Amino acid sequence: MDNTIQNKHWKKIFSVIQRSYVIDNHLEFFSWLQNGVNEFLPHDVLVACWGDFEKKSIKSKLNYDVASNLSEINTQTVFNSNSGYDACMSHLHQLWLDNNHCWFVVNNLNHDEVKNQLRVTLPNSLERLNSLMVYGVSDVRGSNVCLYVFFSKERVFDVPDSVMGLIMPHIDNVLRRIQHLKPLKTTAEPVITLDGTDLSVRELEIIHWIKSGKTNQEIAAILDISPNTVKSHLKRVFQKMNVTRRAQAVAMLMNKLN
Repeated sequence: MDNTIQNKHWKKIFSVIQRSYVIDNHLEFFSWLQNGVNEFLPHDVLVACWGDFEKKSIKSKLNYDVASNLSEINTQTVFNSNSGYDACMSHLHQLWLDNNHCWFVVNNLNHDEVKNQLRVTLPNSLERLNSLMVYGVSDVRGSNVCLYVFFSKERVFDVPDSVMGLIMPHIDNVLRRIQHLKPLKTTAEPVITLDGTDLSVRELEIIHWIKSGKTNQEIAAILDISPNTVKSHLKRVFQKMNVTRRAQAVAMLMNKLN
């Protein structure tokens, strides 16, 4: 890589880092991951997990926040999985401890030998994913650990140490700063209230992709849902926001975020 290309590369990374300082909600965080971080840390799902990994208390429970491109994986599906994700994350936490608190990668997740080495069965919703990267952050003041697990459809998770060292502290900072989604008592999607309007996480994702200039067909491919499902979500968004056009929905949402 010559100096000109290298300089452009680092300028892009620092531009992505700069954008992290103004993020204050989940929609902006998701947009930042997709339109910035993903260029340098490619992934399909990010699962942030924190709490008592050693389960010292019977009442203890792990907490989750999820950013995902896949329709079958979101924060609520993790909440609904009972102990499936807890067992998986606790085991990955132990591997992180065994690795001297250093981040690590596991490739070819669906290979029998890798499954045996991990000694853990990934939740069914993660079976389409083929590699993962685990990054832990210790909170000395609260004696707590936050585990960030990035999953990818690619068989090999390839990220340089330099990128990890620069970007991960800012991902950690953003997720500690914004309000995380809480489990619902029903199986409905988590919702975010913006200036009195309740929008589901899926509806916010669809508006984000509309803002990026994507068609219904493209959004359906990105989110792995049907074009008719995209139309149904849009119809509900129009009703909730009392608008009739896509541009109006985007403009109104941006106004609520500002």
